[in-house]
Amino acid sequence: MSGVRGELTAWEWTSGDGRHRGFVLESGSGQVKVPEGDIAFASPCLIWLPANAQARLLLNAGSRGVSLAVNEVGLAGAISGGPFAGQMRAALAQPMIHARLEPRYARRLQDTLSAIGEESNPDLPAAQEARRHLLALFFIATWRLSGPVLRETKPLPRTIVQSFLHAVDLHFRDHWTIGRYAQEVGVTADRLNATVRRTTGRSPLSLIHARFIHEADALLESSSLQIAEIAEELGFSDPAYFSRFYKRLSGQPPNRQRREMLRISGRGSFAAWP
Repeated sequence: MSGVRGELTAWEWTSGDGRHRGFVLESGSGQVKVPEGDIAFASPCLIWLPANAQARLLLNAGSRGVSLAVNEVGLAGAISGGPFAGQMRAALAQPMIHARLEPRYARRLQDTLSAIGEESNPDLPAAQEARRHLLALFFIATWRLSGPVLRETKPLPRTIVQSFLHAVDLHFRDHWTIGRYAQEVGVTADRLNATVRRTTGRSPLSLIHARFIHEADALLESSSLQIAEIAEELGFSDPAYFSRFYKRLSGQPPNRQRREMLRISGRGSFAAWP
């Protein structure tokens, strides 16, 4: 993914570098030239040109905004799953021009692209993850502007489980309910429970708890954080409750588990969960 431009003045771009391009203009006007003809636009607007668009973008003098360049790997990483992933990928495969956006909506899009640029600093912790999530927000906003048909979908069981596990990785520290995870995956709580049990042999709640224990064990073994600090890192406001939770699931309190880890040498890294 390229950096974000802070200003676009008397500028021209021609497709052909194999990257998708997004432009959000706060002021100015211009034209998009495609094989089907020329399309004029005025700000505030969003322009999306996929890598295969065979397009030229001409911006008149005084135009200002931000732009994004992202390759196919970046796009695929940001749209990795979920019930609407197919619709989003299909929409982003087509050129889009959305002129006369509401100024508030245009500012939101600009802020998202600007944040992606700020996260291009490789020295920032988890910068790659932050860019991926910000890209997902931008793509969702772009897809919504395309007027998707929000029909009921029936994702495959494997897709449901993969989406659920992905959501758990991202949000287990937020202590979401099963209903909130189901909403994120795009199914009912009953279907999430039934599908996860049938596919993995375990309940969604047990997999969430396993993710907590996996992360807690990694912190106990490889960090010098105190138990209260580990509890806070995992989203527990009460360290005593965290210790009881850990003991109930692992059989011993976290401080004893840490001593056992220190005693046993050559234990190796934790296996991937669940």
